[in-house]
Amino acid sequence: MKKIIPSLIISICSLFATAQMDIPPVGFNPRATISEEVGITSIAIKYSRPGVKDREGKIWGAVVANDFGNFSFITNSMSSPWRAGANEATIISFEHDVKVEGRDLKAGSYALFMAVNADSVLLIFSKQTDAWGSFYYKQSEDALRVKVKTTSLDKTVEWLKYEFFEHKEKSCVIAMQWEKLSVPFKVEVDVDNIVLARMRSEFTGVKGFISANKLQASQYCFDKGINIEEALVWAQSAVTGRPFGQSGFDAYTNLANGYEKLDRLQQADSVMNEGLNIANINQYITYGRRLITKKRNDRALEVMLGAQKKFGDVYAVNNGLAYAYSAKGDFTKALLFANKALAQTNSSQLKAVVTKNIEKLKAKQDINQ
Repeated sequence: MKKIIPSLIISICSLFATAQMDIPPVGFNPRATISEEVGITSIAIKYSRPGVKDREGKIWGAVVANDFGNFSFITNSMSSPWRAGANEATIISFEHDVKVEGRDLKAGSYALFMAVNADSVLLIFSKQTDAWGSFYYKQSEDALRVKVKTTSLDKTVEWLKYEFFEHKEKSCVIAMQWEKLSVPFKVEVDVDNIVLARMRSEFTGVKGFISANKLQASQYCFDKGINIEEALVWAQSAVTGRPFGQSGFDAYTNLANGYEKLDRLQQADSVMNEGLNIANINQYITYGRRLITKKRNDRALEVMLGAQKKFGDVYAVNNGLAYAYSAKGDFTKALLFANKALAQTNSSQLKAVVTKNIEKLKAKQDINQ
């Protein structure tokens, strides 16, 4: 019986802990959660929203005490920062390591406290994430402190809120807004290295066997101009498609792009010659036009002539040859193929474009300009 009683007590305590009623928050301070991603890094804020409630002009320095002027149960004096919301401590979470106002902060969840002054706020990221408010705040638990400037709002924000602003590829600004005060702070994320680490990790599992994933990963690197050598290996794997078969023309184009990034044009051309074996007419012509934009006019003409051999005397080929010969400065041949293209299209829009090109070619002007 004596052994049963402790077990019973534990069970009852567990029951009380899990069986609390789901009722609205204390003081009608609505709970809220907001989250966004920078790159693939999730940033989330969980908080409660106090209202101004006819106290405009009395929030800062009164309802919210200045500096470390909130009550502390540790010191039994006004020596704690503000909880940056209501009820439980405001919790901010970062999926990966970040920089806040240029200072390093490790991935994880933190209680966000604020020591508010007239024109600046000390932001405190604390490891005390299970706190109710800031009554038991300990400076020894601080992970980071940064000071930021406040800004004034034109209109009153009745219910405290957090918002994300100035969204950029590798950063954002988060602001706490209440009454007519805004407290913004910048968060930066090392997006490229985080994405690369995720890719490498995923490639050790089943995702590494899917050539489309290798294509997507290498395209990302080539577009960003990062990690080119490793991305080239992924791009090569995407072309071979092992173990699930051959990839398409886009994989050849991507691999060639990787070689071009390393100024290995001979290998890029060799890859594209393989890709052209499976290319449709639009892919052929688009590739030729892209070569013209890169000032590789001899190679562009070679590709357009290859399209002529494969697809014959049709609008797309003749129009492509007009551009290729124009790039070479051979306006006579360019005009010949432009006229052929004009006769082969029924589209009024295309006719207008080709007619304009013909006028330029007659004036010995490059239609690629």
